[in-house]
Amino acid sequence: MPGTTNPPPISDGEQLIIEDEVSAIEDRLKENNVLNAELIASIKQQVTSEIVAELNNDKIRKAKEQELIREQEDIEHQNYIATMKESKDPWVEFVGDVRDTAKGQRLQLEWNDAFIDYLKQNGIAGADEEQVVQKYISLVMRDMNDKMEDRYGSDYE
Repeated sequence: MPGTTNPPPISDGEQLIIEDEVSAIEDRLKENNVLNAELIASIKQQVTSEIVAELNNDKIRKAKEQELIREQEDIEHQNYIATMKESKDPWVEFVGDVRDTAKGQRLQLEWNDAFIDYLKQNGIAGADEEQVVQKYISLVMRDMNDKMEDRYGSDYE
């Protein structure tokens, strides 16, 4: 059913908690000679079901809370990106990278117009913004490689 979340399975630790609580209730009932064995078994089953339902509800609640937190963080990050794209100061952010065995490493970036202007003012040209940024990344990678060679020699693999 859309919109419903299946609770995660009960862990061994949670199962022990359930068994301990049910056993404690069962022992109190036996000590007081209040109920017969059949009724105790019925109550044990009911209590177990209630505890399992409570644990599952708690897991579902926690999962939903985490989902809401992630959604809020995504919204805040998108607002930050929108603000920075409008900024007059040069700005670039590495959003992520993807390792594609067929095509190699791929970087995903966000930037603003001020960043492109800054790169062009510093001699990095290209046919379009993508090409300017690709050249910038190439220069950064080459610079990093040169520094690694200077520090560790050409066999630093």
